[in-house]
Amino acid sequence: MATRLELEAEKMRRVPGIVFADAPCGGRVARVAGTGLEVFELILSYRAVGEDWGRLKECFDWLSDEQLRAAVTYYETYADEINAELEDNARYTPEYVYTKYPFTRPQSR
Repeated sequence: MATRLELEAEKMRRVPGIVFADAPCGGRVARVAGTGLEVFELILSYRAVGEDWGRLKECFDWLSDEQLRAAVTYYETYADEINAELEDNARYTPEYVYTKYPFTRPQSR
């Protein structure tokens, strides 16, 4: 546990504006300080707008430039970590969820 905390502290020193929080399904995730947004969520949007800074700012107009910069910098610094989270998130298609949790499938009327 001490090693994990040391690693998180080092990452926060390297990329100011990033904090770590418990993930809903276990583990710890990088978040943008002052928000409930995980870094991978912002990067998912950043990719969706073709990594266009201006469009990212439009999508998250309530965040400061510093907060957005922190997310992008964290991604650039720890791309493997964020790419793994993006890949994990991508598997949650409706069919995957319906197969794993059949009670969530909409009922036909």
